[in-house]
Amino acid sequence: MQNIFRGGYSAGCVAWEGEANLRDLGFADDIALITDSWSSMQHTTTALTLEAGKVGLCINPEKCRLPPGMTSQTYRLHGSDIENVDDFCYLGSYISYNGSCENNVRVRVGKATAVFGKMKKIWKNRCISLKVKLRLYEATILSTLLYSADVWPLTATLTKRLNAAHHR
Repeated sequence: MQNIFRGGYSAGCVAWEGEANLRDLGFADDIALITDSWSSMQHTTTALTLEAGKVGLCINPEKCRLPPGMTSQTYRLHGSDIENVDDFCYLGSYISYNGSCENNVRVRVGKATAVFGKMKKIWKNRCISLKVKLRLYEATILSTLLYSADVWPLTATLTKRLNAAHHR
């Protein structure tokens, strides 16, 4: 990905601190391209496809998504239509077109509740001290509940929902 922008291409990127531009979110073999227009999205995707092809990689169109409002046109990649979506899951967090984190809160509460239920034998075990149970709760339940919460734009309602899940 770095090779794509070495030539100084910065159109369509999100301005960042100083002179830097945010172009993508990458982790391992996943990437979320960030552009501000249809033409820059086409240019960035084409550049990525060409660079990836140089090392024998290709973009899987089945895993690609477009946010709504990006275009009324159909975008095709390798002969497949790319689906327009309201939000998508990236590295376990939902990225929403409108910036809401409601899906994240709903999913995280559900996952934390499931983890809590799976540990029922531990909670009922009288041989395990309260101190150990609290450490397990913080390490498993709270970390599951609050995964990526540091970047959520929380409203009062969503904060109450998180607190309610924590105090069940």
